[in-house]
Amino acid sequence: MNKFKLILLLIIVTSTIFVISIEANIAHVFNNNLKNVEHLVIERPLLSKVYYFVAYIIFTAFSLPVAGLMGLLGGMIFDVIDAVIIVSFASSIGALLSFWLSRYLLRDYLKNKYSHYYLLINKGFTKNGGSYLFAIRMCMIFPYFIINSLAGLTTIKSWLYYIISQIGMLPGTIIIIILGSKLEESLTTGINIDLMTIFILTALGILPIISRYYFKSYIKK
Repeated sequence: MNKFKLILLLIIVTSTIFVISIEANIAHVFNNNLKNVEHLVIERPLLSKVYYFVAYIIFTAFSLPVAGLMGLLGGMIFDVIDAVIIVSFASSIGALLSFWLSRYLLRDYLKNKYSHYYLLINKGFTKNGGSYLFAIRMCMIFPYFIINSLAGLTTIKSWLYYIISQIGMLPGTIIIIILGSKLEESLTTGINIDLMTIFILTALGILPIISRYYFKSYIKK
């Protein structure tokens, strides 16, 4: 075993021991804070939804990497249907704002910073149009912030970008929301994760694989 592998093994072992040692405390702290948030949602349901909605839009518009966590939180604190509606529209509006920022303010900067991604995405849009956007939304082959930013540098129309983005992101949104709801049940009741949660986690992992297969098949046509 070379020196690099030995150091890597030590880091993994140390990290594992550390995570196990603090896991119970983290769960306790998180559960307490979650209860406080849920209490606020019960007391001020409309206001809490508005705050969450606006925060989600801002995070997405400025490409902050917290969309997944925000989706899980939405599933934990809101009714599943409400959470899906809120997250679906907030993520789509935020994506549109990011699209406009890149198109009208940050075009040159983004072209230079992400030139490799830009060439790939622009080629796909030129060849396949809106269906290319739907494919990369579904298969998650590019990070969301890359799609949101660089799609604005292409010729796709804003309204078409918004509609396709909302439809393309919806399956992943539903899965994450339901997962958040199941995790909240597990934390509050102390019951281990059930088969439904395992199924959702599996679906979350399989969805990109299936979508990528579709994506590759479509691009080859």
